[in-house]
Amino acid sequence: MNNKKTFNATRRRHLLACVMALITAVIIIPGMTTYLPFEMSEQILLPILLFPIIWTALFIYAYLAEKVWQPFIVMGLLCATHGLFSFWALTQGQG
Repeated sequence: MNNKKTFNATRRRHLLACVMALITAVIIIPGMTTYLPFEMSEQILLPILLFPIIWTALFIYAYLAEKVWQPFIVMGLLCATHGLFSFWALTQGQG
């Protein structure tokens, strides 16, 4: 009988899937409003509509990745880049 587990590092994957995926999705939403080439109403509407899809994709990826560090790096990079996009958009008008 094969006793191979589905994946390793269960607690870390739960933390990545539940907490980090939510934080990353929440940070991506204001970042998307800075670079979408639409009118203001569409810049706000589209990220809000995409939020459940983004969160679900990150949640599933946290469990499906072969190594537990891969989704951590991906979500960390997404948080950093979209955080910088949001910061850049907020400080762009100040002189």
